[in-house]
Amino acid sequence: MGAQSRRLFRFAALATAITLLCHLFVLASSGQNVVRSPISALSTSEFGSLNALGIILFGIAHIAAATALRGLDHGRLWPVARLLMIASGCTLFYVAYYFETADPSALVGPDANDPLWIVATLTGLAMGALQPGLSRLAPRVGLFSTISLGVWLWLVPIALFVNEHWLGAYERIVGVIYVFWLGGLTTGLELALRQRVEPP
Repeated sequence: MGAQSRRLFRFAALATAITLLCHLFVLASSGQNVVRSPISALSTSEFGSLNALGIILFGIAHIAAATALRGLDHGRLWPVARLLMIASGCTLFYVAYYFETADPSALVGPDANDPLWIVATLTGLAMGALQPGLSRLAPRVGLFSTISLGVWLWLVPIALFVNEHWLGAYERIVGVIYVFWLGGLTTGLELALRQRVEPP
């Protein structure tokens, strides 16, 4: 199970990295404003399908990570965290579909990315549910995840003051924390498992 979990963690980390690259490429090629343009607006650009592919890959990364965590059961909340991660991944599939099929007029303005709030809520709950187990399983990864969760929670009330002029910047800051959390979680746990089976 350890070897399978390591492979799944590596895959999840790679898929997360590709997600970030897809977003950066589509953003650069679209010419949209980084500060003002919401993430959903990228779906209306020339390479909008690549943006959707990145979101789908990110969803797959969630499911791969949750599957890898199954063999590392650490506490009562661990299965809950895995279910929340799977729910986040499935919601991201819907987000990709919604961004591709919604009317372009619905993808601008402060309500453009409403489905992302569902993902953000599920992810924040998953971060919290993982904490006790991570602290026992891999303390450094646990500390990293604790810091990520703290920043995640700190960003929640700021959303109340974000207007359409700063929506893109806010969403991308949240996105950076999100991508780095999942990438750091999967990479850190893969390394922790490797150190268990390999001599120092």
